Amino acid sequence: MNDHANRAPGGELKDAVVMVTGAGSGIGRATVAALARAGALVVAAGRRERPLRETLDLAALGRARGLAVTCDITREESVSAAVDTAVSEFGRLDSAVNTAGTFGPTGLLPVSLQEDAASVMTTNLMGMWLCLKHQSRAMIETGGGAIVTTGSVASFLGHSGSPMYAATKHGVVGLTKAAALQLAPHGIRVNAVCPGSTDTPMLRELYPAEGQLTARARRAPLGRLGAPEEVAAAAVWLASPASSYVTGQALAVDGGVTAGSAAPTRTTK
Repeated sequence: MNDHANRAPGGELKDAVVMVTGAGSGIGRATVAALARAGALVVAAGRRERPLRETLDLAALGRARGLAVTCDITREESVSAAVDTAVSEFGRLDSAVNTAGTFGPTGLLPVSLQEDAASVMTTNLMGMWLCLKHQSRAMIETGGGAIVTTGSVASFLGHSGSPMYAATKHGVVGLTKAAALQLAPHGIRVNAVCPGSTDTPMLRELYPAEGQLTARARRAPLGRLGAPEEVAAAAVWLASPASSYVTGQALAVDGGVTAGSAAPTRTTK
């Protein structure tokens, strides 16, 4: 069994090899920083090299402990090569946190374009499948590991802006549960972290008008947007030995949005 990813709760990620997709910004960048603080060796993967190197620099990960690997998760040969590079460089792959994804264009169904819907599907669902396929391949060879996928509150609820985004994020949770069942005999745990509205460049691009982010924040019972570091903390926990008896789960980090709608309360005597 993989000693780094599956030992008893309370263990650390010191010197564990962890791959992070979507590492060039947002939650992925925050996850790399959190893993660095935990002592991991980090493979930062994404489409463009410069943001990846910025991520590693911000996390103070030198060449011996951090590796930038360009990877397009929609292309199988790219995902396979990125995983193989990680194993070649560090000898194994203990954990992976897959944050890469896209929201895609918003719009009403009658005027939406098939190519836009296909792009969201290819990135969010097929891309996640490719990551699971090749990361688990590497982990099986070395005795196990832990993989974290990224869903959304839209894994549990609809999203009027993009039905396809909601569909793919529902699909990520289904894929996560099925992969967890299949890979458990190989010592591999698979869980999903499901962020709510998190203050990332993607969210700010999605809601650029004045007051939109404030309105999003007010939807959460906690009354604010999440920070990328808060989602990263949950993802790192799921990728670490501290969650060694957790698999097939979807953990919402959403300020309480999926708990339900709040109603006025009054004190009775």
